[in-house]
Amino acid sequence: MRPILLPLLALTAPALAAAAPAHTLPMWMQGNHPTIAVNLDGRVEPLRFVVDSAAGATLVDDRIARRYKLEDSAGAVSVAQGASARSAQLRRVRASTWQLGSLQLQTTAVQTDLSRLSREDDPAIDGIIGNDLTRRWDTRWDFAAGTLQLWSPATLPGGAHCQANALPDRGPAMKGFGFITVHLGNEKLDAIAVVDTGAAQTVLNAAAASALGIRTDGSDPRVKVREKGTAGLGGQAHPTWLHDLPAMASGPWQHAAMEVRISDLPVFKALGLESRPALILGADAMAGAQVDITTGAERICLQASTDD
Repeated sequence: MRPILLPLLALTAPALAAAAPAHTLPMWMQGNHPTIAVNLDGRVEPLRFVVDSAAGATLVDDRIARRYKLEDSAGAVSVAQGASARSAQLRRVRASTWQLGSLQLQTTAVQTDLSRLSREDDPAIDGIIGNDLTRRWDTRWDFAAGTLQLWSPATLPGGAHCQANALPDRGPAMKGFGFITVHLGNEKLDAIAVVDTGAAQTVLNAAAASALGIRTDGSDPRVKVREKGTAGLGGQAHPTWLHDLPAMASGPWQHAAMEVRISDLPVFKALGLESRPALILGADAMAGAQVDITTGAERICLQASTDD
């Protein structure tokens, strides 16, 4: 029996091995932004980097670039279109060694002024990890457990709570962005949502508000003006209203009534979503949830955290 049994064991053993993340990073919420510790160039000082699934580039704040001597006067300069109408200037910095928990890599980033992203009573945000890095992995954002998991490509388990990217024909610039179909309100209005862990609050575009019968002309008692508007990296505020959305769902995932913003931000046009019901699904909607985005954002999975 032994010559038969041993080959069978050898064949079945790999199937019994459970998939596991390659790296598990502690993650905490700072100003309603998921944040991880990053060490640069071997220094022991932990820096606070927001992990933003809808940022196409990894950024370091100007003061960090100066302190760590990352500045490169010959670095390429580009502009980024954030939430508001004003763009922000980005300059590429020199390559350096980055340590994210057990993950070490040699990479480059771009520098810009991130001071507007911090609340007055919160520590400063030192940088942003964009999907130019995370899209190389299957990623699991477990907001309840407070961890960001990085899995090797095509190893993160799926399930009934997963869906293919709602914009399969998106261009290369949006390859790492996760788009899903979401049902809004009691009407269960179909809308396209970009999963944006770096957004503190969920934002509906004007087309979604109109389709839900919500008016922002001052005649609708269900909305109120947000005096500060909504601003991005450029710092220019865009007109914004607040509304208590009674329900939101995506597949088996459901969210109870929550306050959302309504703003026709220029970013919706940049994403090609200005004329159809769409939203930025922010971190406020992900509290207590588990979000999986596979390599290249081909599949997105949203469910209540398995730790609940």
